[in-house]
Amino acid sequence: AGSYPRLILQFELRRNVLYFILETYVPSTLLVMLSWVSFWITLDSVPARTCIGVTTVLSMTTLMIGSRSSLSKTNCFIKAIDVYLGICFSFIFGALVEYAVAHYSSSQKCAAKAPQEVRLDGP
Repeated sequence: AGSYPRLILQFELRRNVLYFILETYVPSTLLVMLSWVSFWITLDSVPARTCIGVTTVLSMTTLMIGSRSSLSKTNCFIKAIDVYLGICFSFIFGALVEYAVAHYSSSQKCAAKAPQEVRLDGP
């Protein structure tokens, strides 16, 4: 009942999502895929698998640091991009650890077979 004058202020905020997709999400996905390429390399090729693993871990670390510096500074809050990059890092690091476990297991099996073969050739 009556006219009430008021001031309406409306903000429309937009974020350039393409920047985050091209600068963070695509490179991190490609790094995870690159780290999985090491599963196709034989266990005997130690330098190739180690090089791929260490390079992808270091590249992912650089990408994580770069993404933190490009975002706003909020203290003590985990952002969705931090969770995503953390999961990507765990996949990459897991691929490197998988190779270490597989190589150790393979070397233990070879060491266990070696004394048996010597005994068969003996007396």
